[in-house]
Amino acid sequence: MWWLRGVDKALVLWINSPAGQSAVLDKLIYDIADSPLLKGGVFLAFYWYLWFDHAPRRRREVAGALTAAVIVAILSRLVQIGLPFHQRPLHTPDLGVHLPLGVSPETLNTFSSFPSDHAMLFFALCVPIWRFSRPLGLAAMLWTLLIIGLPRIYLGYHYPSDVLGGAVFGVGLMLLLEPLLLRSGLPDRIAKLAEGRPALFYAVAFPICLELAVLFADTRHFAVAAAQLGKQAIATY
Repeated sequence: MWWLRGVDKALVLWINSPAGQSAVLDKLIYDIADSPLLKGGVFLAFYWYLWFDHAPRRRREVAGALTAAVIVAILSRLVQIGLPFHQRPLHTPDLGVHLPLGVSPETLNTFSSFPSDHAMLFFALCVPIWRFSRPLGLAAMLWTLLIIGLPRIYLGYHYPSDVLGGAVFGVGLMLLLEPLLLRSGLPDRIAKLAEGRPALFYAVAFPICLELAVLFADTRHFAVAAAQLGKQAIATY
């Protein structure tokens, strides 16, 4: 396995090599990596297009895919916590990664880098698109690799193996979860709720999709803050 680690190191250093030399380039890569529009926005817009543009049968498939995606997003964090902690390239001093201009060296220093939760979720979302259209599925995978994964390697957030591992986990989980959900009848109930009580359905669906687009970042931040407050309250009493 030592040669795999060598390839991983060589690739991250090659991709990261221009970092720290141009404030404009570093800012552009950072903005791409940090953009909810270019990540979840693009994927969720396409799923909403499928929801409204095709027959009712398609709606149960979209409901199954997005429900599975929510589960993948939750599992991505649990997998990171459950596996041994993996230091990010940005926080490995002897690796020789260049710090991009404008990026704090403390960024994500408490989060394990393997697997990439972004890769898990967005490669998972590529699977139903692939079933709908192979050219669109291939385009979605290339988008995930080049627009979502590659910038995070450039910034030192991930090794290429983190992105590859996330892709394998994400695709595997979607292939497992989506058929199970479609057989469960839950997607049919979701589609019927949308038809019978559209005001309630879309009022709930919108914030869920919004949070899915940002990997439930707001929910996680609120949960961490609540846990810290709880610990303080217990310590006080």
